[in-house]
Amino acid sequence: MSKREKTKKDKKVEKFDSFYVDNSLYYTRVPDAVKNKKPYAPLNFNEILAFIPGTIQKIQIKVGDRVEKGDQLMILEAMKMDNVVRAPFSGKVKSILVEAGTMVRKNQTIVELE
Repeated sequence: MSKREKTKKDKKVEKFDSFYVDNSLYYTRVPDAVKNKKPYAPLNFNEILAFIPGTIQKIQIKVGDRVEKGDQLMILEAMKMDNVVRAPFSGKVKSILVEAGTMVRKNQTIVELE
């Protein structure tokens, strides 16, 4: 993308981003929120994500453990409530990416199964 500058009466400079659509050149302002947006990444269904931001209170598994669908993996405290993180499918614990006491954000990967 190239930049084009336009001067207003009050001598402020506006920057425009340019892009092509069907061989036609267009200029527009692109907000920083859009420029800094993460690119799409396909979901990895072997990862278990934190479904709500909170703090990991207790981890009930170890790397190498075999878990069945519905088994308790850990306790996640959020909004003064203990939430049980359960295995969505059966598998073997490949890695645990958090420790007890760790604060996690929503959709952060906390466990990988194989």
